[in-house]
Amino acid sequence: MRPLFRLTQGLDLVLASASPRRRQFLSEWGVPFVVRPVAGEPDAVAGESALDFVQRCAAFKMQAARGADREVVVAADTVVALEGRIMGKPADDDEALDMLQALSGRSHQVITAVALSFPDQTSLVQCDTCDVHFAPWSRAVLQAYVATGECSDKAGAYAIQGCGAFLADRIDGCWSTVVGLPVSWLAAELVQRGLLEPLPAGN
Repeated sequence: MRPLFRLTQGLDLVLASASPRRRQFLSEWGVPFVVRPVAGEPDAVAGESALDFVQRCAAFKMQAARGADREVVVAADTVVALEGRIMGKPADDDEALDMLQALSGRSHQVITAVALSFPDQTSLVQCDTCDVHFAPWSRAVLQAYVATGECSDKAGAYAIQGCGAFLADRIDGCWSTVVGLPVSWLAAELVQRGLLEPLPAGN
């Protein structure tokens, strides 16, 4: 497929994430980039809001991945929150089922924070929040989903981009935010700053 964007000459794009979906989003732009995942992340602090926590995690990854001056670093972190309670990755199948039962038939928030580092050594952290509503599923259905193994390493114990897509009957907000990267906002920010430009027709 013909590339959509190109980087400003002399710049390198770095993705501070091992997420296959985040890599896929950038790959679909046709822009070359380097994957520089960051090991570990901060622990949540007692009383810390989901919004503050996810911003802190994204900023941590961005700072850890920073390199040469010519680089644009993109780091992101996503959390699932139910009534303000952060729902991380389940420790086992039992916890995954408990999470899914808590989400069933209710609305929850998915928050993705993006932290950007620019060649002039300035940075920016931005959040996007979506409301996701789950249909009311039976325990048997949720057990069957847990048994697929898909939810074992996913925040909130589900993957909206995979088999778990059936769980949600409504998303209010940007779908790519739920997946892990608000690509509309990211593209607009990079284009506005002159770091990314559309590939002219005919090139």
